[in-house]
Amino acid sequence: MEVEDEKTQLFFKETLPLDHLNDSQLSEVVKISQTAYRKRDHIMSLKSDFIYLIRKGAVQISGENQTLKELIGEHDWFGYKPECSLYEHRTVEDTLYYRIPKETFFNLCGEIDIIQQFFNDRRPSSITSSAASDSSEIHLLGNSVMQMSRAIDPYIVNDDEPIRSVAKLMNDKNVTAVMITTDGKLSGIVTDRAFCTKVVADQIDSSMPISRIMTKNPLTIEYFKSGVEAMLIMARQQVRHLPIVKKEKVVGIITAADLLRKQSHNVVFLISEIQRAENIKKLQQISKQIPLLLLRDVDANMDEHDIAYSVSSVGRAINQRLVKLAEDKFGEPPVSYAWVVAGSLARNEQILHSDQDNLMILSDEYNPKKHQKYFKSIAKFVNDGLNECGYIYCPGDVMAVNDRWRQPVKVWKDYFKEWIESPEPKALMLASIFFDIRCIYGDSSLFYSLRDVILEKTKKNSRFQAFMANNALMAKPPIGFFRNFILDASGERKKALNLKKRGVTPVIDYARTYALANGISSVNTVDRINALVEMKGLSKKTGADMIDAFKFINTVRIKHQAKQLKNKQEPDNYVDPQEIHSLDKKHLKDAFNVVEDGQSTMGVHFNATILS
Repeated sequence: MEVEDEKTQLFFKETLPLDHLNDSQLSEVVKISQTAYRKRDHIMSLKSDFIYLIRKGAVQISGENQTLKELIGEHDWFGYKPECSLYEHRTVEDTLYYRIPKETFFNLCGEIDIIQQFFNDRRPSSITSSAASDSSEIHLLGNSVMQMSRAIDPYIVNDDEPIRSVAKLMNDKNVTAVMITTDGKLSGIVTDRAFCTKVVADQIDSSMPISRIMTKNPLTIEYFKSGVEAMLIMARQQVRHLPIVKKEKVVGIITAADLLRKQSHNVVFLISEIQRAENIKKLQQISKQIPLLLLRDVDANMDEHDIAYSVSSVGRAINQRLVKLAEDKFGEPPVSYAWVVAGSLARNEQILHSDQDNLMILSDEYNPKKHQKYFKSIAKFVNDGLNECGYIYCPGDVMAVNDRWRQPVKVWKDYFKEWIESPEPKALMLASIFFDIRCIYGDSSLFYSLRDVILEKTKKNSRFQAFMANNALMAKPPIGFFRNFILDASGERKKALNLKKRGVTPVIDYARTYALANGISSVNTVDRINALVEMKGLSKKTGADMIDAFKFINTVRIKHQAKQLKNKQEPDNYVDPQEIHSLDKKHLKDAFNVVEDGQSTMGVHFNATILS
């Protein structure tokens, strides 16, 4: 055995649950393991075909709006939970890790009890095979958690029950979780994993009460909620089991396995398939399912924010996979870089396929003579691939393949310095795209160093703020003096309400202007407004009204597009007022008035009117 293999086997022997394998089994795992290395601040692109183990270093797992989910280090596993595809995995130290093929690993060790318990028997083929074999597929979006749960008669024990007896119960009944009650009320939950991470790892006496290892005050879900709501809770809170309650009484339990086993078109499954795609043709096929994802989300009465986040997650995953495929084709980058998306995808507000907006931030070590060919090849591969997947080429050529938008950090800093310190209205209309940006792959430190400089400058420059506000006032809500709708032409169609340009865009521009003026790093519109309220940049009432207006306008827009999809029409943003229910018309007018009032206040606040 090679010296490095001996070191790897010794490391595995000290890692839970591999420490339960014999030398022969460990040797087989060593043979299939691949060693990889990433520098600090690299945003990783995980493949669903692999599980990952950190040998040295640390990885930060973040959810929506960079909320920290977990910080993991040496001997920690990641990438084995289906919901991990919704999260960003970023190295916070130089990190050495192992990539282990899931299928081969579970074929070798999957029948060993401790392995099953630790990884909850998540084999890569189970999602696809079960979905394909279930001819009466139960949809996440149209059914309640009670309908989808396989455990509507949950096992419940008192908090003083010995750990040993609970383990025996779970083993005899073949269940992965038991609910714990104190004085008849739900007080905790114990999953099979607790016996690995707490009982075995910490050598807790099995005669101790089960309350010693239970997760206290577990998250729950009401019995009438949909499967997709359960999925979103699990994804955001990183849990795999949710007790189902009815009038505060536990009536069942829903697991991640229940959800994934019954649905092949949810966002987690689609992202999993994207991560496994080996070519652009496969990505094209997956991308074609986005309209179906939108339809099901709408039919389930999902919140517009969750719908947009769901669709954006798929778009983000396609970008990441294309960049990784490009690296596989052209080799490792000669210097570090960041792949950055802009616009609606950066804001997590994408509804369907849209034109692509992206850029590359290169290390200042970049040498055009040596490196230009490589990075242009990467950019062209990704931009062409996105176009083939339905994300058409940007009409304004805001794409990384354009040499202007593929530059070192120092050049990007010069760009923003000019836009901020010498603002011109026409230039700012283009530049505003670049004030909604998000790094989704590569060396994120390049991105953050640029972002910090941008926010420091925008916060101090009142002239820039006035120009941004003035640009934001150009798109007025479509409401007249007598509360009548103002209709816009739509090609050959009759006039209609443009709910993108004159509906959601004014709120997006409003939130961006205030956020940049206050140095807020969030890019999602609702997140920006909430951050402004928290720092008292807006009143609670103003913030709540603007968010309600934005969400209602966007909901009408999304429902309109869903209706067009059902009628086999090309989705657009032009809504005929005749299609809108009379009560919704009233609410829509109220929403437009809220936005109009917000714009008026913004104009005065930033002295934008003097530029008109």
